[in-house]
Amino acid sequence: MTWRNRNLYLIGLPGAGKSSIGLNLARALEGFGYTFVDLDAEIEQVAGERISEIFRTKGEAHFRELETRALLRIASRNGRHTIVATGGGAVERDINRAIIRGSGIPIWIDVTVRQAAKNVRSDLLQGRDRPLFQTASSEELKKTLSELLEARRKYYEEATLHFVTRSVRGEEPDSEELAQELLIALDKMSLAVALKPPHRTLLAKSAMGNYPILIGSGTAARELSHFILGGQYAHVIIMTDSNVESLHAQDLCVKLKATLGSRASVSSIVTVPGEHHKNVETLLQVLAEMKLGGATRRKSVVVSMGGGVVTDLAGLAANLYHRGLDIVHIPTTLLAQADAAIGGKTGIDAFGGKNTVGTFYAPSLVLVDPIYLKTLARRELHSGLAEVYKYALIGNAELWQKLARRVRRLVRGLDASYEETIYDCIREKLRYVESDEFERSQGIRELLNFGHTFGHAIESATDFSSLLHGEAVLLGMRAAAWLSKELAILSEDAWREIELVLGRIPVEGSLETSPERILGEFLKDKKGKGRVVLLREIGKAMIHEISEPEARRAIEYLFTLA
Repeated sequence: MTWRNRNLYLIGLPGAGKSSIGLNLARALEGFGYTFVDLDAEIEQVAGERISEIFRTKGEAHFRELETRALLRIASRNGRHTIVATGGGAVERDINRAIIRGSGIPIWIDVTVRQAAKNVRSDLLQGRDRPLFQTASSEELKKTLSELLEARRKYYEEATLHFVTRSVRGEEPDSEELAQELLIALDKMSLAVALKPPHRTLLAKSAMGNYPILIGSGTAARELSHFILGGQYAHVIIMTDSNVESLHAQDLCVKLKATLGSRASVSSIVTVPGEHHKNVETLLQVLAEMKLGGATRRKSVVVSMGGGVVTDLAGLAANLYHRGLDIVHIPTTLLAQADAAIGGKTGIDAFGGKNTVGTFYAPSLVLVDPIYLKTLARRELHSGLAEVYKYALIGNAELWQKLARRVRRLVRGLDASYEETIYDCIREKLRYVESDEFERSQGIRELLNFGHTFGHAIESATDFSSLLHGEAVLLGMRAAAWLSKELAILSEDAWREIELVLGRIPVEGSLETSPERILGEFLKDKKGKGRVVLLREIGKAMIHEISEPEARRAIEYLFTLA
């Protein structure tokens, strides 16, 4: 795989010449569609103030947040290749390194401390912003740069390409010559190095701590290793179920042990698969195994690997054990990748209801690797499509049109379009979660329950046995759309369009129950008696109170679909 279809990120000490080399490299690659971005200049343009002023008035932590946002903007520019001169400290944040690895090639511009100090001093004399060095003497400058190099060396050494800017005789070529040498080095690297698969990065904003979501095929094991080493964890607990253990978790454990060596131990907790086992007994079993395995709050990290049952259960266990272990989610079903693993909800089923015991607990990282969907049964894949189409119906008409055109392709099975579809869904979910993370604002995050109030009633009425969760939600969405039309909230044409698309997604399970039993479960649903999400139009949802007769009619409609 060539480097020419990826961004190039120049990393290294302040004064390494990243900006001047990058500008000349972009000129040489202009014919290949490359442009140049100085990350500091990008931040200043968006913030509307100089970096020294940002440091002075808001502090370095705020600047680092702006730096991450700037990297995310650059990485999300589809179809555009960029050469980025990063600030010297950009690599110190885990998420920045993940963005760089996922969207491009990190290149360490390795310069001597002496030359870096000389370049920084020249910048200061020319009035360029260098807030960390503004008042430093020449000796202080060299000392500070030496300390920065030692602190950041481990991150610089992770770069795909190590580019030394000095000759064996100690000469310092000019930036134009260095750009040409770098081009040659990049071509040599392509012949010698197998480039890792790319991924896209989203940042979930949470009151409990922001966390990255990485989406890309073949990236989970690699990025998990980076996270564990960066966090200096000594103990990794892979929590999965017996199905996923044989399909994926054992392989993940082998890769982790090979990468981590003696720096961290890896153990597993394996549960029985299925919604029936998402209960207090399994939760207590998991907590006991954590204790037996010697899990500790600061040195252990839990990695959930599985579908929504596993991510819900593992999240709750991690939250409860010692008042909180860090957790990473690696969802392996479409439903979990597009929905369940995102947003920080945890839970188990109790008292005859679904998710009646749970908490909000943000993960430290979510790794969405569509390659795991290759082993997913076709029925499970179809089940996950309910959550996919939900996001379009409640809030994005443009996404609906895209998904409506793809419905036959998505139903046929896994292909490259699934990665983009999952990415779109996660972006949609984050809009709702970030507006109402803890479901305190009336009707914001609650819109995500479209189809779920009826769907949960269907699951409970069928004893969680004859239908998968996504199948029940899909039926619930069709019931809610039909009721929206019947109540003259949604137009007849829009309903027909929705029914035509949703009706193409197979439901292999059956409604082995009665309308009366579903209605009974509906009326005691934890989300409120008679309160459902209906559609005004495609892409616009609303909360609506319905009567018992209206709920009955919607449920009875489902029995006409068979």
